[in-house]
Amino acid sequence: MKTKLSYLLLLLTSLSFSQNLLKGEVTNEVDFDGIHVFNKTHSKYTITDEFGKFQIEVQLNDTLVLSALQYELKEIIITEEVLQKYQHIVLKAKVNELDVVYIMPKLSGNLLMDTQSIKTKNAVTAKTLGLPNAHVIPPTQAERKVYVATSTSIDAIINAISGRTKMLKQLVKWEKKSNLEENVHANFEEIIQDEFKIPKNKVYDFIFYSSQDKLFSQIIKTNSSMIIYEFLQSKSIEYLKLQAQK
Repeated sequence: MKTKLSYLLLLLTSLSFSQNLLKGEVTNEVDFDGIHVFNKTHSKYTITDEFGKFQIEVQLNDTLVLSALQYELKEIIITEEVLQKYQHIVLKAKVNELDVVYIMPKLSGNLLMDTQSIKTKNAVTAKTLGLPNAHVIPPTQAERKVYVATSTSIDAIINAISGRTKMLKQLVKWEKKSNLEENVHANFEEIIQDEFKIPKNKVYDFIFYSSQDKLFSQIIKTNSSMIIYEFLQSKSIEYLKLQAQK
């Protein structure tokens, strides 16, 4: 009995020390804040602060991914050497290659003549027409309801007391979350079915299950296909295990 208890204590001690807090910073000269740092092995997520610094929980052999629109993805395998050092990371700038554009009619090589011969049309938008407030993004229906409920002092007091304002603000959160869920469905439906083996009639249920994770909104807003894929993949394993238990 004493031997078993000693073994259990030793096991618990080793587990408690298996989780490490990795600290580091992105040392690029510019654009070092807001870099997405994702432990894709255990679905841990954070972003660099205004100084490019970050800290994140890792374990030995985890894979860390750093991602940003302006940089190429960088993967770091967590080794003993990595754990022992404060990480100084330099990201490689992403080079965006433009598609080939063919211009008709055939150009003569004389810049002045060619610019005069090519006919173009101005895009018709609210801005080009000079309409007022053309730059303003229209609020959603839920956001308009919140505005109406708080637009006057009397309405604000009555709605605050009745709880209507709180309810409407919660409705705005649900609306935004629903938009993120639709975004996932539109972009990852085939992957969820084909690669993660989620039945077609369970796709929406799986997305809703994933959205209950507190990191869901942050991860979807990264717009990084790699990070979103890894997150959904880890959630699919959990989801399928739960389904198998039913």
